[in-house]
Amino acid sequence: LFKQFSKIFFQGGDISLNIDALSLLLIETSQIRKKFLKAISYPIFLMISFLISLISIFVFVVPNFKTIFNQNQNELPFATKMLFLSEYWFSNYYLIIFFVVVLTIIFIYILYKKSKLFQKIIDKIMINNIFIIKDINFSLQMYKMFLLIEIMQKSQFEFHKCFKSSKILLENKYLLDKITIIDNLIENGKSINISFSESKIFDDMILNLLNTGEVSNSLPLVISEIKMIYKNRFDDKINFLIAIIPPIFLSFIMLLILWIVIAIFVPIWDMGNIIK
Repeated sequence: LFKQFSKIFFQGGDISLNIDALSLLLIETSQIRKKFLKAISYPIFLMISFLISLISIFVFVVPNFKTIFNQNQNELPFATKMLFLSEYWFSNYYLIIFFVVVLTIIFIYILYKKSKLFQKIIDKIMINNIFIIKDINFSLQMYKMFLLIEIMQKSQFEFHKCFKSSKILLENKYLLDKITIIDNLIENGKSINISFSESKIFDDMILNLLNTGEVSNSLPLVISEIKMIYKNRFDDKINFLIAIIPPIFLSFIMLLILWIVIAIFVPIWDMGNIIK
């Protein structure tokens, strides 16, 4: 990051101002990364806890009850049969399942790095199709982009150069293609508002702000406002994600417990009725 931006910032303008701007960009980028990691740490912890609970049930709970019901396998409820089938697959094929999952992840990662087409497909899905994640990803990418534009404009660079340079921050290839379309249109003499509209990734509020800034010759002020809009959207979506994850995982745990209770206690109740 420093190498790339040092080539941009030291092409002109006040050296001291450029160093301050680069420092601000690095600090902001670091804060964004820390906040994002902090946000996803709790979901990861819940996921690990859920998997440990599931594995513990298959290792310590189910085998003890399985011996009780061995003689009546055909008469067991569907939930009990599914529980025993899941335990059978886990006990006998857990290594195969583990390696298949790991190899699949590695394969997808390598394919993502090597294939530009696959990379664009995944990046497009991340921006357009995954609930909440798409909004977080898009807001984060746009916040970083407009942050750099704002910093460069304060260093007296003209808008098109700022916008062209900001593409280096975009990690999503689908977004990068859209931003490249805007860059080409501006380079060919199209207005900023029309160029951004053609990309079809910005909402009416952002387009109206850009149009106002272009007409009134107040783009630096507008860019600062857009940056804050995307920062606030990013913060709101992160907070929303944190808020909905505990209920979702609690629901999974509740369903797991309900499944275990039905699978184990219904046959016991049936056996009690037979004895009576």
